[in-house]
Amino acid sequence: MSTKSLNYWCKSVLPENFNQVSGQTKAIQKFLREHLPEPINQQVSVINCSDEEINIAVTDPQIANYLRLYVTEIQQQIHETLDMKQTLKIRAMPDSLLKVGTRPRPNKPSRVSRDTVDALNKNASWVDDENLRESLLALASSLKIK
Repeated sequence: MSTKSLNYWCKSVLPENFNQVSGQTKAIQKFLREHLPEPINQQVSVINCSDEEINIAVTDPQIANYLRLYVTEIQQQIHETLDMKQTLKIRAMPDSLLKVGTRPRPNKPSRVSRDTVDALNKNASWVDDENLRESLLALASSLKIK
């Protein structure tokens, strides 16, 4: 796929105001990080910014409730500072949902005894299925010995 066709495809999928919304989202996120107190500002993420509302996700339900108490004041400060007139919506959302793009790190195998590796190698010879036998041998060779 050429760069030109990829560029065309991306432009055809993204909404026309994507750059504007992206800039607004970054500006609001920066504003919240700078103006909210230290333990709270690390748990706040701007998840959407439309013409009508700004959606903010908070990882802790207690902090979400705290921010809801002051939503009018925060909304007013965003309006005065960033000249945005959207309503502010605060949602409690688990941290795992906010990190959709990141993959979980695979568990690293712990160190095993030499007997375990020898047993895998020995028992692999008894397996009739060739793919399974090769997998067992590959597993045995990848394990770290104590």
